[in-house]
Amino acid sequence: MLRVSGIRRQRYATAAAFLLPAAVGVFLFSILPIAQALRISFFDYSLLNPDRIPVGLENYDRAVKDPVFRIALKNTLVYTFLLVMSQTAMALGLALLLKQRIRGLAFFRSAFFLPVVTSLVVISTVWKLMYNSQGFINGFLRTVGLPAQPFLSSVDQAMLSLVAMGVWKDVGFYMLIFLAGVQSIPVDLYESASIDGASPWRAFVRITLPLLRRPAVFVVVVGTIAAFKVFTPVYLMTDGGPAESTMVIVFYIFRTAFRYFQMGYASAMSVILLGIVLVLTLIQFRLLRTTVEY
Repeated sequence: MLRVSGIRRQRYATAAAFLLPAAVGVFLFSILPIAQALRISFFDYSLLNPDRIPVGLENYDRAVKDPVFRIALKNTLVYTFLLVMSQTAMALGLALLLKQRIRGLAFFRSAFFLPVVTSLVVISTVWKLMYNSQGFINGFLRTVGLPAQPFLSSVDQAMLSLVAMGVWKDVGFYMLIFLAGVQSIPVDLYESASIDGASPWRAFVRITLPLLRRPAVFVVVVGTIAAFKVFTPVYLMTDGGPAESTMVIVFYIFRTAFRYFQMGYASAMSVILLGIVLVLTLIQFRLLRTTVEY
């Protein structure tokens, strides 16, 4: 018994040694900054003034009453909904398409995944040039006889333009998640359904979709968190405009903290954002949970 206990202690010590660097990193770069932001949110603190004046919940009350914060929240929710729904549907469709035996399959997988590993700064810059009045997209529209579009300079089109770029950027990653799930579904289930006279659509609804609930949970939750953190495209392509039509929460927090130097108020908005993301994540886990096994 003593020898077994000693072996277990050695295993625990080895595991702890491997986990320690990651745990230290999570504490230093995640937990500690969150705690610091929570503490600063109760102060009137500016980067231009070292004095910190306790204000209690005034920063949170200010956020609730701030019309720009409400606009940023609404824009973030719209962006998240459009992006997650679009990229989830497209990722699933591409996964089903690439499951088929077609020539050049490896090429198409690599082509769809290439934007995922490309710098978001580079992609944002290139797409901004493409959206330009003299850019590639408008040039193509003129070639086919369609009128040029304002895209990023339009209140109605700017957000949709960012969503389109976001879908193109990340759909390859989520496609691989769905592709792994599709390929792990036993072929016997489809053969049995075919023998029973089920159409391809019925097999998709009754077999494929239920057995892809777990990959779907990952895609939706991770996609939602990533969408709520959108910053780089807004910063490089629209600067929150035109007329605040692309003002999102993270960009508004950045502007408040590093342009207006109101760190206390920016920290309060960051805490609110964290709470919103946590609530949405719990709701998504609740709605998409499944007990289906195969």
